[in-house]
Amino acid sequence: KNVSFEAPVGKRKGDLKQKRQFQISRARIQNIYDAKTGNVAADEFLLSQLKGRLGKKLTDIVSTIQAQQNEIIREEINKPVVIQGVAGSGKTTILLHRLAYLFFNYKETIKPERSLIVAPNRMFLDYISDVLPSLGVSGVNTLTYLFWGKKVLDWDTRYTVSTAKENLEYKKYKGSLEFLEFLDEYFEHYEEELLDEIPYSRSDLIQNRYFELKKQFPDISMRERIDLSIDYAFAQKQFKERRTGAFDDTFDLEQEKRKEINSYINKKLDPFKLYQNIFREKLLDKKLCKYTLEGLRSHNSHKYFRMEDLAPMVHLQFKIVGSKEFTQDYIVVDECQDLSFVEIATLARVAKNGNITFAGDLAQAIIPPFYIRDWRKVIKLIKDMGYNDVSYHQLNRCYRTTIEIIDFANKIFKDRFPESYKLPEAVLRHGEEIKKVEYSSEIKDLKDNELKDLAKLLKGEFEKGAVTCALVCRDKEHANSVYERISPLENLIGRDIVPYTESDYKTGVLVLPVSHAKGLEFDSVIIVDMNKERYPDNEYSTRLLYVAVTRALHRLTIITNKNKDISPLLEN
Repeated sequence: KNVSFEAPVGKRKGDLKQKRQFQISRARIQNIYDAKTGNVAADEFLLSQLKGRLGKKLTDIVSTIQAQQNEIIREEINKPVVIQGVAGSGKTTILLHRLAYLFFNYKETIKPERSLIVAPNRMFLDYISDVLPSLGVSGVNTLTYLFWGKKVLDWDTRYTVSTAKENLEYKKYKGSLEFLEFLDEYFEHYEEELLDEIPYSRSDLIQNRYFELKKQFPDISMRERIDLSIDYAFAQKQFKERRTGAFDDTFDLEQEKRKEINSYINKKLDPFKLYQNIFREKLLDKKLCKYTLEGLRSHNSHKYFRMEDLAPMVHLQFKIVGSKEFTQDYIVVDECQDLSFVEIATLARVAKNGNITFAGDLAQAIIPPFYIRDWRKVIKLIKDMGYNDVSYHQLNRCYRTTIEIIDFANKIFKDRFPESYKLPEAVLRHGEEIKKVEYSSEIKDLKDNELKDLAKLLKGEFEKGAVTCALVCRDKEHANSVYERISPLENLIGRDIVPYTESDYKTGVLVLPVSHAKGLEFDSVIIVDMNKERYPDNEYSTRLLYVAVTRALHRLTIITNKNKDISPLLEN
């Protein structure tokens, strides 16, 4: 009711009685749908589009965007946005369409080449790559947090993630707001110590000037303040020498002294060494310090670090050189439920005017220690950084999968997840019942005759129209053993069998751990070896299974093993 539009003869007003959608392909009308306004379950056009999705990477969703999704896409700029969306609610497509919308409407202030997409892994980045050009977007930086962090720190391939064993309690602390506060306090103390010990007879001049600049120009980086303070101290010295006539032959000496001072500062301001020193000085729990130093190692020219230590070093780098050169016009962060608070803080710091959108699902956090259990903490962190206006949106409808799969998922998880976690509501799209298949042993130990049965099962998925079929495994080791056993089946299946180590999202059979399936979707999903050993009744296994189940677009199969107890997560 009461709608209007601009026409060549002026504004036209009227009442909207009916909406129709026309599906046109190759200049021919294929279908006409009466749109039932506001009733997603009765939206025939939307349902036809969802049923027709087969084996594609993300595609342009303009034709099926719902009102709530559209509202988020068109959110104002210059403020952070947080999206909590259940599996299959369209978070990723919303983020990409939001970028396209912003690049078109704010051409002068938000440029693609000065914007950033942060996602969990390279396969996910490849998965979203095709939709960007179709939206008229090119030149956006797409990185995982690991590669972005290494870029900020100017690290090359000699810096490698350590394989040292994790301690979840220590890992949780180093990703917390408390640790962030500790780093800031430590840095204040370190700043004074560094200036005290500067190798120059008039270090007091440098120190006094440094703190004057810090007070007057707080936005100047530490490194810049030091350089300006050194220039000031030497200028004072030259002025004094000119007045006393003792100015002869001092230029070379001054240059040598500057080199000595710069060498001292460069050593002291290396984020890796600075971070190491925090734990060498044993300012925190001794066991925590010992544990951290085991992961922060140098061997020949190579340096090793645990992933949990990267964000704190990025934070220190910003303290040293400032964040100005790393500032982005806009940042979108997908699957951010697995980021730590320190990682979130470092990303928010480089978003110009708070231009950042975080999207995730608390129930899909699968990297222990599950830092974020409530978005309110994230919103508080962002507000404490000076952004008072933060938009929060909640998406509860799943457009990806069938009612049968969503019902199956919700039965398993409703008693295991906190009530604050919203379980997905399915759009009215029915499909096949969940299939359960039992083999005598785990896939890696299958005898040849059962392996042929598995090949038949996989081939059947493609005969039903699937283009992508994922064999989802618990972890990388599990995925490697499954791939090794089934890779000879390619000829029997007539499709490629692709390991997770390939970064491209391909058609065929993909063998991958849950961690690499996160955020992706497949026509058919087969969860392998659902036994008690691999999926015990605990929080971690519940989260892994939730992510695995909700990857399926059309069909879900679960494989159990006769020689092992079934996972308690599947009981009843």
